Amino acid sequence: MVDTSIHSTIFKFHNPHHLDFIDFDVHHPIRSILFHNYDIIESWDASGRSRPCILDHVQRSLLCNTVYLGCDYFECQNPHCDNFTAVHRHCHSRFCNSCGIKYAKQLSVKAAFFCLDTKHRHIVFTIPDRLRNWFRKDRSNLNLLFTAARNTISALVNASLIRKLKRKGIKLTHYALKNYRHINHFGMIATLHTFGRDLKWNPHIHALVPELIYSPDKDSFKFFTHFNFTKLRKTFQYELLRLIEEKIGPSFKHARSILYKDHPKGFYVHAKTQKKNEEFENKDHSDDINACITYNMRYAGRPCIAESRIVSYDKQTNIVHWYYHDHKDEKRYDVIESAVEFIKKLIIHIPDSHFRNIRYYGFYSNASRKELDHIHELLGIRKHKDYSKKTRQQKQQRKMNKLRYRTHLIDSFNRDPLKCKCGSIHMIRWREDTMTEHTEKSVLMKCKDCKYEEQVPEWVLEELALGDHGSGYEMCCPNCDGTMVEKSKYNKS
Repeated sequence: MVDTSIHSTIFKFHNPHHLDFIDFDVHHPIRSILFHNYDIIESWDASGRSRPCILDHVQRSLLCNTVYLGCDYFECQNPHCDNFTAVHRHCHSRFCNSCGIKYAKQLSVKAAFFCLDTKHRHIVFTIPDRLRNWFRKDRSNLNLLFTAARNTISALVNASLIRKLKRKGIKLTHYALKNYRHINHFGMIATLHTFGRDLKWNPHIHALVPELIYSPDKDSFKFFTHFNFTKLRKTFQYELLRLIEEKIGPSFKHARSILYKDHPKGFYVHAKTQKKNEEFENKDHSDDINACITYNMRYAGRPCIAESRIVSYDKQTNIVHWYYHDHKDEKRYDVIESAVEFIKKLIIHIPDSHFRNIRYYGFYSNASRKELDHIHELLGIRKHKDYSKKTRQQKQQRKMNKLRYRTHLIDSFNRDPLKCKCGSIHMIRWREDTMTEHTEKSVLMKCKDCKYEEQVPEWVLEELALGDHGSGYEMCCPNCDGTMVEKSKYNKS
């Protein structure tokens, strides 16, 4: 993990506009927009108008793949060749597009490793407009969406058991069902998306549910293909409103009755139907699963908009031109707005620190991996295929190796980044870890105007200083924006 404590320090030591960035990078336009409006974002943070995590993610994304985070140096093994390659470190922020792509791919590979080779239903749980701002004001309320979606699937696969217990006058929740013997176990991968194509605040859950349930008392599984849409909608509505009322209290009863009146059929839940003519048991469904997982986890670690959708950015007028395709008619809509408004739409969807956008339930959870391995064995016997843990781990490792820095560039661009022009291979010689070893050497700096003094790491001065080392270090004063020089050369200046 990257130590984020130094990110703000880098921007404190020097004016960020002295960093070497071009006006508009077609490959990273979001980075360019954030850089030219960094002062505005910093003012929001200073005034308390933005969440603490926003400035940190912005700083990390701006410093990504630069020398300021450190780098690894590779030298050619040929003694007659002095070529070398510098590989810069990455920020690993969930707001960085370059880091997020790799992060999402890794999540997809790990999820596909334990997913069952059977049909999966892609279910989308949505909420009405009236409730959206409530989840925006307090981000911790988003946990209720996950809980409501989990309880809905649990009620669906255990509908017969719930009916029997209701006849006895027993009111049940998902947690109460665990105490009963004849409960059916399910699996679910839930992903939270807080945006639509138009970047508006629209929290909803994308759930990937296998069409298979496991009965522990019988030690067997059966296919579960019938998803009652009416029951899905009404159950999700009931569970979500019940959880909200438990958190808010009796004051929510009036709003709850209005929501029931406005949505008599329940909250909208989309569950795409499957083709009836397909051979269910013998077909390999790995491709379908991978495609669905990739779609759900696409924005788990990167901004809410693909950078290819940003047409242009005018630095002089501070205007951004971007577009989106509407779900209803698939027509293209162009949006031309100020960069400030565009940034506001982006930062809304930055998740809070330590908030998990992807969660696993049922036998897909970490606590039930032994049970999942057993289900894989039963499914392998049924299909006459090898689904052992060792085989699945080998497949996962092969896919993960393709996502490494060197192998990814070779497979994507047919270029070995560590291959020298002379034909030899570069080997790592030394590292500059500026995130942890920046305090080894420091220089005492003093401001010419306000007399402010501070110990500044030498690596910061070498990378950010306006002057060169021969004429002495210079930097901007963090106190008055004046010029700071080495104290040993202060009297001479």
